[in-house]
Amino acid sequence: MKYKNLAFAFAIAAVSLPTLNNLAQAETPAPAAPVAAPPLEITGQDRELDLFRSSLRMEKWQFVRQAMALNGEEEKKFLSQYNKYEADLKKLNDKRVAVIKDYVANFEKMNDKKADELVKRSFEFRKQRNALLEKYYGKVAKATSKVIGARFLQVESVLQGAGDVAVGSEIPLMSK
Repeated sequence: MKYKNLAFAFAIAAVSLPTLNNLAQAETPAPAAPVAAPPLEITGQDRELDLFRSSLRMEKWQFVRQAMALNGEEEKKFLSQYNKYEADLKKLNDKRVAVIKDYVANFEKMNDKKADELVKRSFEFRKQRNALLEKYYGKVAKATSKVIGARFLQVESVLQGAGDVAVGSEIPLMSK
């Protein structure tokens, strides 16, 4: 029961960019206010999670927009691909949330079979996320330029790496 709130926290961490404010502060002198997740139970929180994720995507877009530093025409072309990327990434992050929820639900009764299943699902998520970045690098590069496509890949890689570290540091290790 004590892991029910952890499940929601991990799910939020999995789809959020917990270091977004820190990264944004490195770029701008004005401090950004952190977004806190409400302490909710696992059941019946899909709507709340979707609203929270939507808010984070808006903050992320502001950070990406600043980091990309595109002119009006470049931004318009970039945005046409970026919005599609974000929609695909949201679907993919739903899979990650499911893995984390499954991990938390089985934390106290973990066995070899379940551990192996969770690891394989995590590897599959990472493969699909890398494939998504590769796909959208090509689309952004085609719509704008290869330099802008590469910058998009750099920005997303930094954000994803920071998010992975934040998520990984919050999830308790499996017992022996």
